[in-house]
Amino acid sequence: MKKFTALQITTLGLMLSMIFVLSTLEGALFPLPFHMRFGLSNVVTMYALFFMGKRAALTLTAMKSLSVLLTRGPIAGLLSLSGGMLSLLAIALLATAWRGASYFLLSVAGAVTHNMAQLAVASWLASTNLLFFLLPLMAGAGILAGSLTAVLLRVVMPLFKNLPFDRGVSFGDGQSTRVSRT
Repeated sequence: MKKFTALQITTLGLMLSMIFVLSTLEGALFPLPFHMRFGLSNVVTMYALFFMGKRAALTLTAMKSLSVLLTRGPIAGLLSLSGGMLSLLAIALLATAWRGASYFLLSVAGAVTHNMAQLAVASWLASTNLLFFLLPLMAGAGILAGSLTAVLLRVVMPLFKNLPFDRGVSFGDGQSTRVSRT
């Protein structure tokens, strides 16, 4: 596997910082029941997937999950990793299979997949299938969170394109996923 250049590492560091800031603000400003979150930091991860490539998005997702592990413990870290990775996989597969898929559809699919993965892992950890009664609630929450993330991505995309570190930073994996902007 090809190593990241210094500029790519710096760019990923800035993107990870954005993830931390958005996650912190979200936790402080929008407390939700059952430790649910809107997933505002997923705007950064989705941008990375679409414009920097799968390798960059995977790296950001892994680093975010590592920080969750270190700050909130192993269960939270495992839930973050399972939800983040399965969500990223679902978005990448859907975008590859359906080239015309919109950011909105991809974001909703990713959020719902994220919640389903976390529910499956929580059920496995608790050794019970009783948690699956939450499936409708988690699917609905995923649709709402994915919708919010898609709207935010659309709003902030022009801002990302004007950042100096976005220009000329090629991640060279040939794996970026370009999709329709609707």
